[in-house]
Amino acid sequence: MALSRDLSASPVIIEAAINGARTKADNPNVPLAAQEIVDCITACVEAGASIIHMHAGQPIVGAGGHHDSAMYRDVFMPALQRHPGLLIYPTLPGGGAGTTMQQRLSHVRELAEMGLAGPVPVDPGTMNLGRIGRHGRPPANGHVYQTTFADVDWAFRFCNQASLPCTLSAFEPGFVRLVEAHRRAGTLPAAAIVKLEFGADEVLFGLKPGLRGLEAWLDLFDGDALAWMVSLRDGDVNDLLAGLAIERGGHVRVGIEDYRGPAMPRNEELIAATVRIARGLGRRPARLDEVRGLITVKFPL
Repeated sequence: MALSRDLSASPVIIEAAINGARTKADNPNVPLAAQEIVDCITACVEAGASIIHMHAGQPIVGAGGHHDSAMYRDVFMPALQRHPGLLIYPTLPGGGAGTTMQQRLSHVRELAEMGLAGPVPVDPGTMNLGRIGRHGRPPANGHVYQTTFADVDWAFRFCNQASLPCTLSAFEPGFVRLVEAHRRAGTLPAAAIVKLEFGADEVLFGLKPGLRGLEAWLDLFDGDALAWMVSLRDGDVNDLLAGLAIERGGHVRVGIEDYRGPAMPRNEELIAATVRIARGLGRRPARLDEVRGLITVKFPL
């Protein structure tokens, strides 16, 4: 593949989603204990990652929408001592009846007060949550992952007041249309990156991975004004999507949280594969000190 325009001076941000809800039964290389996670972060940074996303063993949906910041502090503090300037962020607990965005981001606020906050995670929309079962049956549950317009507005104001960057997971097209509306209105955080979520066949959100799906996403917002990356849930982003994104000026999320395939890779192995794709297309992985500049939002004049 050839670059559609000269991007040789534009580094690629690689986000490593290092664990998620995976267990040792899923992949024995998934880091779960605090020291495992810290050591994994070092390996990921050395391999070329410049943003780290992690979970701390707390439920994503349920449990009142609140996470304990202490579990993240025990990883963030030593990781940032090793890698000053690294952007590292926790997961966002699910929303729904009885939860508020203040509760869902309370662990991020507490980390910010400790000087340990990185990007603020915001999933800017609401969706049904489920996947096709083992025998091909669609889900019949009532699980709704909810972030209202008011929730998004509150989260963006929090980011702006705290001068924190924002990472946005667009699971459905309406999510990114809302983000673009905030950019045009000047209410989006000054530094932000949007993840265009693709789902493997069994995953019932996002668009199907491929060129047509990527072009459909990119038609919904100004990709020159807002940094973006691709993410493939329950697949291997390096099979196709990473190359498609990199040659179009985008960035890539990779890691054990998202990967599903025949191998049992380490996070740094998945990152190394992304780096090889990037270098083959004339781009290099971003340094830690470059990322904030790369995700600076361009607002209308």
